Amino acid sequence: MSDSRPDSPTLRLRRLDAATHELMDVLREGRVSTLFQPIVDPRARAVCGFEALTRGPSDSWLHSPQNLFAAARRGGLKLELDFLCVRNAFRRFVASRVSGLLFINVSPDTIYEEPDFARRFLACAREADMPADRCVMELTEESLLEDYARLRSTLQSLREAGIAIAIDDLGAGSSGLRTWSELKPDYVKIDRYFVSGIDADRTKMEFVRSILDMGRAMGCRVIAEGVETEKECRELVDLGVDRLQGHLLGRPGAAPMLALQQLESLDRSIVTHTTALSAEHIACYVPPVTPRMRVGKLAELFRDNPEHLTFAVVQEGRPLGVVRREQLFDLLAKPLHPEIYNKKSVVAIMESPTLLVDSQLRLEQVSRLVTQKGRPRLSEEFVITKDGRYLGLGQTIDVLRLITEQQLQSAKHSNPLTLLPGNAAVRDRVDRLIENRKRFVIAYFDLDSFKPYNDAYGYANGDQVILHLAGLLKSNFSARLDFVGHVGGDDFLVVVRSADWRQRIMRILEQFSATAARFYSPEHAAAGRIVAPGRDGERREFAMLTLSVAALDSETPGAASADAIANLLTHVKKLAKQKQGNSFVLRSGERVLDLLACETTSQAAPEPFFLEQMLG
Repeated sequence: MSDSRPDSPTLRLRRLDAATHELMDVLREGRVSTLFQPIVDPRARAVCGFEALTRGPSDSWLHSPQNLFAAARRGGLKLELDFLCVRNAFRRFVASRVSGLLFINVSPDTIYEEPDFARRFLACAREADMPADRCVMELTEESLLEDYARLRSTLQSLREAGIAIAIDDLGAGSSGLRTWSELKPDYVKIDRYFVSGIDADRTKMEFVRSILDMGRAMGCRVIAEGVETEKECRELVDLGVDRLQGHLLGRPGAAPMLALQQLESLDRSIVTHTTALSAEHIACYVPPVTPRMRVGKLAELFRDNPEHLTFAVVQEGRPLGVVRREQLFDLLAKPLHPEIYNKKSVVAIMESPTLLVDSQLRLEQVSRLVTQKGRPRLSEEFVITKDGRYLGLGQTIDVLRLITEQQLQSAKHSNPLTLLPGNAAVRDRVDRLIENRKRFVIAYFDLDSFKPYNDAYGYANGDQVILHLAGLLKSNFSARLDFVGHVGGDDFLVVVRSADWRQRIMRILEQFSATAARFYSPEHAAAGRIVAPGRDGERREFAMLTLSVAALDSETPGAASADAIANLLTHVKKLAKQKQGNSFVLRSGERVLDLLACETTSQAAPEPFFLEQMLG
């Protein structure tokens, strides 16, 4: 019996065979269309380029790009189809008169099949009057094969003509990182799997963060594709992704200008400028030298400009490397070296590859880059770029100085005991998350029976308890996602964005219960209580130290600002403090839940225990 299901492999093969004849007509008549999807620079809030996407005839099974290219492969027509797509994309893009880059997809198989690929590709660009330096060739598919040497040779010819290189779908296959290392592209695109739902997935956040760190170390821009929701977009902007692409920012369309209109209609809080100090603040413009300059001439330039420690070697705005004063004169001080090197190009002695820092990187990110290879000299300089072009030089000492100034400013508002940020910093964090429409939970931690403990054991021991609690909070919450603040006395506020926030708080309660007894004498620990003056001055028995936690979901109605959240949290605090022993009370929406009671009830219970009797 034949397999006639609509999605069966047999039927698909029949369709591919039947489509081969139609495809030959399509190729002969040039009946493919090109759509353009925008690529956005989130900091400039501007479209910086477009990816060209090919479709077959609209009334045909070949309209789908998957079907179109599958039929071409089966019929041995892939090379012809690829060059038709390239020519069509160049013509349409030039005719649109938009600015920015054109990302154009090419399969590595096509490069392997066509020995003269670079010449043919550049000829297509010239025929369409497409400037080579506005073209980015994007290597697609899972077939970034074994012959990297041949691929590198072709790409080098294209690069020499001004064409940039991108690799697609990083993270989708097993060879992506090797391909990145072998080809050293100018752009990498993160596979959409790691973008989808990133706002709620810590693993995806950490993956993207690591890719960004590698990209910055290698002078490579990172593009996140498949951005479909505002929450994903805000998270990616917050992480510092260089470029964004997806339906939220613009769907593929025949007219690139429409993408500019769609971007303008976006909520400005989604794609916005960063307010943190960036590398641009420390960039000092030092006129660069060209790769044609001779070493002897550069030595004279250093002698005539004793204030300069480094010169960047730049060609048509693109930095190639650097030459450092100390290394140059050490080289020329050796016997016969002046005669050997003085007439050579500076390219022969320049440091390449060298660290390239994007001007939009936050200073904390710059600090990680300049220190990751050990202990740099404070006077060591590095290249700062803007949109891939030379902007100036930065010094390690300037990075560290500004970071130190920021830390000192922060310390003015920090708690002197725990050195944790205080009320003002917590308010700023809350207001910024609300402004960027990011969901969070704010949790208030307060020690129970702390005053009697202080009276019985003294303030020095009380400080040790506070430091212990601060340590538990810092060790259990994520330093990257969460924000721990000490707002006075024994009160702490934590702004939590970790998806497993509830489990983290439960763990803190368990750890505090297991360790509290060590702050008491053996007699008090055995009795489980102490005798101390109460607030009225009368001596009475008090329970051991416990911990009350009051939490509020930021999506609770009325939680529109830090002040509003503080007011809403006040009532939740009262409910938590009314309970004996450890407590964990959450307000989420209109519901108030005793989460500690929920943990101790049967797992078969369908709903958490509600504090209806406490709401009044």
